[in-house]
Amino acid sequence: MKTLLKIGAALLSSSAVLAQNTSKPAEFSASAKVETSQGTRSLSFNLVVTNPMTMEDAQPLKEVLAKGGQQALLNAIRGSGRGRIKLGGFEYPVDLVVIEKSGDAAKYYVVTGRTLKYEEVNEGRDSLNHPFSVFVLNVPAWGTGDGRIYTQAALSVDAEGHVRADQYDGRPGTLQDVKRLR
Repeated sequence: MKTLLKIGAALLSSSAVLAQNTSKPAEFSASAKVETSQGTRSLSFNLVVTNPMTMEDAQPLKEVLAKGGQQALLNAIRGSGRGRIKLGGFEYPVDLVVIEKSGDAAKYYVVTGRTLKYEEVNEGRDSLNHPFSVFVLNVPAWGTGDGRIYTQAALSVDAEGHVRADQYDGRPGTLQDVKRLR
């Protein structure tokens, strides 16, 4: 019961953090390549970030993940309204955007709860433990950047406190020619 209360308190403190606006809105475009059961697919990628967080602001979410696991983090960030992603013809809401600045360059960690497939749920597949889609964008001060797409991801915190994304069944996709539009 105490663990449940601690997780609940962490979720409440996370809600306060999620309500903050710490950085400027931004918009990006790129070319995405993702491996599917039918082969490699190339898609257009557009990201609109409306309310990113800094690494410091996201610290309470690491505790939520460490103590409550994937579902606790998913519940803490779902519906946060941090932006939107358009991948090919589909649009998805963004639940979490964390920006890490390094000089003039920046790295954006974009997380959204993914829609679980019917067969995953009915067959109880291991992929249910990978409830996120994660996009990592490397954005230089000028020119184009690159990135990774984890379509079915689980998040974890390593010994040094860094959050890691693990792709279920396969390799992560790639983002090429990442351009900042605004």
